[in-house]
Amino acid sequence: MTNNSNKRIILITGNTETLGYFSRELAFYLHRSDREVFIWDMTRPVESISAFEALPDKDRSVLLTFNFIGCNGEGQFGNGLDTIWEQYGIEIVSIMVDSPVYYYRQLSAGIRGLSVACIDRNHVDYVKKWHPYIHNVYFWPLCGNEPVDDIWMKPGVMGHPPYIRPRAIIPHDQRYIDIVFIANYVTREGIESSIADADPEYVDFLHGICDDMIAHPGKELEKTLYESLLREFPDEETDAYPEAMFHMIYVDLYVRSYFRAQAVRTLTEAGYMVHCVGQDWDRLETLRPGNLIHTSVMMTSADCVRALETARISLNVMPGFKAGAHDRVFSSMLAGCATLTDTSSYLDEAIAPWEDYAPFIPGEPDSIIDAVSRLISEPELAQRIADTSRLKAERHFTWKKAADIINEVI
Repeated sequence: MTNNSNKRIILITGNTETLGYFSRELAFYLHRSDREVFIWDMTRPVESISAFEALPDKDRSVLLTFNFIGCNGEGQFGNGLDTIWEQYGIEIVSIMVDSPVYYYRQLSAGIRGLSVACIDRNHVDYVKKWHPYIHNVYFWPLCGNEPVDDIWMKPGVMGHPPYIRPRAIIPHDQRYIDIVFIANYVTREGIESSIADADPEYVDFLHGICDDMIAHPGKELEKTLYESLLREFPDEETDAYPEAMFHMIYVDLYVRSYFRAQAVRTLTEAGYMVHCVGQDWDRLETLRPGNLIHTSVMMTSADCVRALETARISLNVMPGFKAGAHDRVFSSMLAGCATLTDTSSYLDEAIAPWEDYAPFIPGEPDSIIDAVSRLISEPELAQRIADTSRLKAERHFTWKKAADIINEVI
């Protein structure tokens, strides 16, 4: 993609709440860098379409979206054959916040002018291998969320930017939550319903892969799926593998949910109070349910930011990102928490254990108990980690970093 700071950036809000929040964070920093930013609010389609139609030189625009929002056949963006982006020659960059395995259909749909950004270096390798026709494939790590207000976010070209609330960081001895986990829980029954009609032999095949990844938490999802298919179907046409992996998303959901549940269950049964901000944690089975405090419903990104601001320790369980990181890590750092997380090759480069975060090893319950025990028994250490990591996150891991990268390449 040609670097041209005169290009207008189109951002979409009003679809998935979390991704809309990311877009608002980007809007703030892009607008502050003097980029022209256009907001398409999917909850206000008439106003958005009208504002878009009034734009001059539409081909000077770039759609910057998450998870292909705006390219998934939504009616307000086209007639089902071509999107308005394709009709007007607008380049598209989609930031994929999950494994590219999830996006087989979009990646193989032949969308004109498409580039993608991956949040994990392994995802970059996957796209380049299985979808080599994609114009550009970038590595753009996720960033931490700040408390952003969308009062000025009207459809059309932005005049006023959104507002990021100044933070008064609360010292740990004044915070009332010991451990917080910002994530939803998906029960095994909920996940298994997606393969209820599958052949029993195929279900056994999938569960064998799940068991392998649980026994070896360091395994990369995409590589493991491919190697499992290669062993089971060695004579299959090469082009068939990406679609086959797409139909194995169950494995990622199962393993992700397993390790989330294991971490929370381990801590509650060890006697620690864990506040889970997200959906369905009331359905987690634990021997000490009184130690699990939960919202039971899905919360907004703003709610999650507020919860982090009142917690001493923030738990993160990496969702299969072996060469990237979840935004939860950096949001926790920015909020002044002592972040408790497993690691990745990217995090090993970006932050330091027991300086910027407290490490644990997934699948080894004693490691997470030992880490929490140390943080709680040594409050000065927890506060020092929180202070050090917050300053580092403010310098390197806000959405300003993403905006700077975008300004370099778009």
